[in-house]
Amino acid sequence: MNTQKVKSVLIIALIALFVSCKSDDTTDLQQPDFIVTSLPANLAVESGQVFELFIPDAEEGVLYIWTIPDMLGMLDGQGTNKITVMPTIDAGVIPIKSIGVVAKRGNTESYTRWLYKDITVLAPPPTLEDYRTKRYGTKTWMIENLNEGGTTGNLGRPYNNDPAKAALYGRLYSWHEAMTGIPNATAAQNPYSWGSSGTDDAGNPYIMDGTFANAYNIQVQGACPRGWHVPNMNDWYDLVVAVKQEYGIPGNTLADVAGSKDGYIIGASRETGVLNSMALTTWGVVSPYFKGSSPTSVGGLWSGTTTFSYGGNATFPGGDYPLYKDLSSEIAFNILPSGRRLASGAFNDEGIYSYHWVAYRGTANSNNPMRVTVASGNANFSNGFHDPLDSFCLRCVANY
Repeated sequence: MNTQKVKSVLIIALIALFVSCKSDDTTDLQQPDFIVTSLPANLAVESGQVFELFIPDAEEGVLYIWTIPDMLGMLDGQGTNKITVMPTIDAGVIPIKSIGVVAKRGNTESYTRWLYKDITVLAPPPTLEDYRTKRYGTKTWMIENLNEGGTTGNLGRPYNNDPAKAALYGRLYSWHEAMTGIPNATAAQNPYSWGSSGTDDAGNPYIMDGTFANAYNIQVQGACPRGWHVPNMNDWYDLVVAVKQEYGIPGNTLADVAGSKDGYIIGASRETGVLNSMALTTWGVVSPYFKGSSPTSVGGLWSGTTTFSYGGNATFPGGDYPLYKDLSSEIAFNILPSGRRLASGAFNDEGIYSYHWVAYRGTANSNNPMRVTVASGNANFSNGFHDPLDSFCLRCVANY
């Protein structure tokens, strides 16, 4: 009899244990899904800008308890799968694994899901008296061309020596003028010759040897205002990348671009940068997103019509491709067909081309510096090496 009682007690205990285990199983919580942000792909946010952190798939009946660093303030959402936050610092980096969330039901908690990415908090973008500026990615650009004549009024020159053209397009500068800020500068007055080295105006070492490591990121004030510099190789490349990310420019492959005749890909690494032209067949439809005016056929400044005809290749079908995108007004980089002045003194190409200097001398042609070009008749963001005494437009970028 006693044995039977013992057996009964053991059976009851086992049943209770089984039920308890079943109950525990029903309260087990999965680790929350990966944390997503409302920020752009570069995970950069301006100081004072509100953004969201969230778990895409919320589990019903679960509280989500968030952990954030002191560099962020939580405005709303604790306990839910989505919180609204804002940086509490002016600038800096919110480190990897400082933002986390656990799922909780009753007394049961999941393992913590951490965000294994850092978030960059950008200082408020610098402003510039008398010029419009805008941030793309982490860099702030002038979104109109430089129009500074220096203390004597002889630095650079307007197109056709017409002050009204300078008001529209900015002035045109030789590369020696752009890199030194000296009116009518000569090669002897320009220290940025091939193979030269030193410390740039942002305090960084450089060697003008054409390499990514030594020459792509040089910051030279030259003719630009104090705290700003002549755009370098990285600046131009980063601009095109940032615009694609921030404005949702379509195109994952060249086949995508060819199929829709719209958008562009990132057709080269940062180490290559803009060393090769961003052409239709290698990048896609690039320059129409950066123009500051429509074609003359619809009342704008760029010569021609709204499309150009391409004959086709193995990837791109023949047909008409766009020369201007309406989204360019929102992007607001505002490239205009300002033309150029040749070393001979002749002005040409107004309405057809916009030429812009780059703070770069390349291995392919160490005597001549680089320019990037937007044209009225194609979708390329092209480049080339030119006589440093030719005069082109100059945009400036805030030092970083």
